[in-house]
Amino acid sequence: MPATMSADLPSLERLLRPRGPMGLADIAAALGCSTKTAQRLVMAAGDALVATGQTRRRRFAWRREVRGQRVAASIYRIGVDGRPEPVGLLRTIWPQGCHVDATAPAWPVPEEARDGWYDGLPYPLYDLRPQGFLGRAFARRHAPSLGLTPDPRAWDDDALLWSLSTFGDDLPGALLVGDMALRRFLDGRLSAVPPLPAVGLPAAYAELAAQALDGALPGSSAGGEFPKFTVAREAPGMATPHCVVKFSGADDSATVQRWRDLLVCELLAAEALGDQAARTRLLAHGGRHFLESERFDRIGPHGRRGVVSLESVNAGLLGASSDDWQHVAHALAAIGLLSAADADRVAERQLFGQLIANSDMHGGNLGFFHDASGLSLAPSYDQLPMRYAPQAGGEVLSPPLAPALPLPADRARWLRVAPQALGFWRTASRDSRISDGFRALCADNAAALEHAMGLA
Repeated sequence: MPATMSADLPSLERLLRPRGPMGLADIAAALGCSTKTAQRLVMAAGDALVATGQTRRRRFAWRREVRGQRVAASIYRIGVDGRPEPVGLLRTIWPQGCHVDATAPAWPVPEEARDGWYDGLPYPLYDLRPQGFLGRAFARRHAPSLGLTPDPRAWDDDALLWSLSTFGDDLPGALLVGDMALRRFLDGRLSAVPPLPAVGLPAAYAELAAQALDGALPGSSAGGEFPKFTVAREAPGMATPHCVVKFSGADDSATVQRWRDLLVCELLAAEALGDQAARTRLLAHGGRHFLESERFDRIGPHGRRGVVSLESVNAGLLGASSDDWQHVAHALAAIGLLSAADADRVAERQLFGQLIANSDMHGGNLGFFHDASGLSLAPSYDQLPMRYAPQAGGEVLSPPLAPALPLPADRARWLRVAPQALGFWRTASRDSRISDGFRALCADNAAALEHAMGLA
């Protein structure tokens, strides 16, 4: 390498670090040299650069180290048969973000990332961030060996990438990042514990709940705030042994009783939605209720299916100011990434939630299956009357339902969905697993909705 060229490499690094990806002509102009000289410089930089794009779209970025190492992490997708397939290679760049050299794209790519440049991480990876009850347990368990704070809310993109590439073998969806995570997944297949037998399952769930509350339970980082654990169990006619189990407390306080009521309501809401919802069932032991939901991101014992939340899809593909389900779904349909039929189903699902007093329909509580061609609606989950959840201080409130009448443009949909919601309230008002006081509230809500249906 000529000495003059070596002396110019630091100036190239100083240029690219704060600016991010640049074209060759822009590099030459900024350095005050010819494009031929700029071309020789980028060739001399070699592996210190990421270069991609054809002709005028070709851009160059300086690679950024994480934990003192240049990151070149393979992304894998676990197929329905449990076999890994390479998706692409992720490399971090200055001043932020990454480049993904996709060999087998696994998600819809935003226009601004069509050459592989991302301002942060690829948007499906943000759903793997530790969050909720299980996420906090994941962070507490692995933070010491990762050298991270045990509070995952303080983790930046580099911390998330570090955790995914080290311990991200059993997370929601089908994506794995890095060979270490893939090795953990493959080793886990060889040493997998058999599913819990159906006999004695409620007692086994009670033990797992106690472990989860002690923060001692290994498991995946599914989102949500309700106490829960993940487990593999035997069940007749199951599509997969893998499920997520929410559970209540075990005492007789008003707060715990309300949570028990709401777990029953979540079961009844899933039954009202039929095949649109994840398969669920309710078990009980030792004063606790256990709501078991079969995982739709798992297939058989080892297969997986890619899932991404509306929140991440909105951030990665749309950038809409609100995570309103209906608004985002119709925006996705407008650009051809979601079918019109699925967008309509999203609107119906949102309306059903409103009519059963679900006040917690945020962007993380609606999911889509994803592949390179687009999105399709995943089964419903976390549909329950969260308006009646105990307050932070434990206070239990029971405000009556006041269903809003539809606008003319929404009337047909409202009349299709309202009978489902009415059926939910009526069923809940008769279910002996629900406390007397809450059953009475459900009966009042059924009457209020029936009155509104007569006026619509």
